[in-house]
Amino acid sequence: MKKTIYLLLTVVGFITLLTSGLNYSSGAPDGKTGSPGDGGATCTDCHSGTANPVDGWITTNIPEEGYTAGETYTITAMGTHDGVVKFGFEVTSEDMDAQKKGTIIVTNSTENQLTNSNHAITHTSSGTAPTGNSRTWNFDWVAPEEGTGDITFYGAFNAANGNGGTSGDVIYTSSLMVNEKSASTTSVFENALAEQITVYPNPAADHINIASFSNEFEISNVLIFDLNGALVNKTSNTNKIDISALKAGMYHVVLNLYNGEKVSKRVIKL
Repeated sequence: MKKTIYLLLTVVGFITLLTSGLNYSSGAPDGKTGSPGDGGATCTDCHSGTANPVDGWITTNIPEEGYTAGETYTITAMGTHDGVVKFGFEVTSEDMDAQKKGTIIVTNSTENQLTNSNHAITHTSSGTAPTGNSRTWNFDWVAPEEGTGDITFYGAFNAANGNGGTSGDVIYTSSLMVNEKSASTTSVFENALAEQITVYPNPAADHINIASFSNEFEISNVLIFDLNGALVNKTSNTNKIDISALKAGMYHVVLNLYNGEKVSKRVIKL
């Protein structure tokens, strides 16, 4: 009888270990970014060791003068560790009051996914394989409303040894603070960009059109995201975009230009 109990406990423990390892390789648990809003929690809650703070693992194309409310930017999370077998991460963005701010948009659903009620982004099981000793993930971030102030991106990274357990892994944390651009510093180019591209009708019931009034701002494709950051439409046809299947509400329309710039518009679907 004792042997049977020991055997059952061993099997249950083994299954639990496998399940735990599988869950973590498929994405970090909620709220493990090391941010104040997440209570400083990181992957060390499940993995042994202490978190190692590093600089420069979170970067962005937000200009030096700061972000502009409603604009879309690219955020890059990168980790490096000698001998790493799998790399995981979780990143979030918060204001100075530790409130989650901005909209995170998944641009590579094969390798990234939203987590923590869509306030953070993490890896998928297909997004953990390193290239050499490094791993890079990219995603978009729509800046919050005007007057939000400084934003800090917080990230925790797990350099895993691939042993299927939680021991022997190395945890890192990194952060990046960006300020909000003053209205007086908005560039002439950005003003021209906003004026030269329009989305209409807005609000719209069945379709929207994108109009660019200058060849300088030629559009390559259009992405439409809901307020949770989920991609709901992607097209290169800017003449007439069918949105009849979308639910009523507000959406982010991200316009990718051939010159590498991005323009973000908000559209209300009736």
